[in-house]
Amino acid sequence: MPNNRVRAAAEGLPTINRRAALVMSGSGLAAALLGVSVTAAKASPAPAARKLSDLEAAFRLEWNKLRAIEPEHAAAERRYFEERAELVEPVKRELTAAEAAAFRKLTVAELDEWRHPERLEFNEAIRAYNKAEWAIRRRTGFTKVDRAYQRQHSRVSAAADRVIRCPAHTFDDLAVKLRVHKAWGFDCSDLECVMDDIARIARKEGLAVS
Repeated sequence: MPNNRVRAAAEGLPTINRRAALVMSGSGLAAALLGVSVTAAKASPAPAARKLSDLEAAFRLEWNKLRAIEPEHAAAERRYFEERAELVEPVKRELTAAEAAAFRKLTVAELDEWRHPERLEFNEAIRAYNKAEWAIRRRTGFTKVDRAYQRQHSRVSAAADRVIRCPAHTFDDLAVKLRVHKAWGFDCSDLECVMDDIARIARKEGLAVS
């Protein structure tokens, strides 16, 4: 099923399904990532961990695959919604006065055998509607491309998770996480990982971390 979309405004990023609506903005997390008041001149000269760089490269590979699918997905989705708009979704009607009167006359023993006419009509109509809706999905190609899109979306999300959960030991490592955040968008539940990174680097710089 189609999901709500989040349009990335920065750096000309495409419109894609983001993992979640962010409570914290990109600039807010950037400030948290770079919030340790240690100048670059005082930073340790240790080289950046290769592991995070590799994880960033893996993320970019999966993310670019998702971007490549997006135009086809958007076109199929547009065709699907245009055709589906012509369908009229059924609504279950109320019982007529005669049907309601007949229902009130039923004994407890007869209730199980009562066939609600408005429900029977609705069930038949909704089956026909669902059949027509799925035919539109197949005809427009939306079903196939949406499955591929959602599978790739999951791969990108997993690659981003590996980046945020990998311990950062240098400011270069933090910059990796910031770049991935700008592209994908971590949510606030991931902030604890970043705060652990900041505390780890601060301790290496000799700062007091309670």
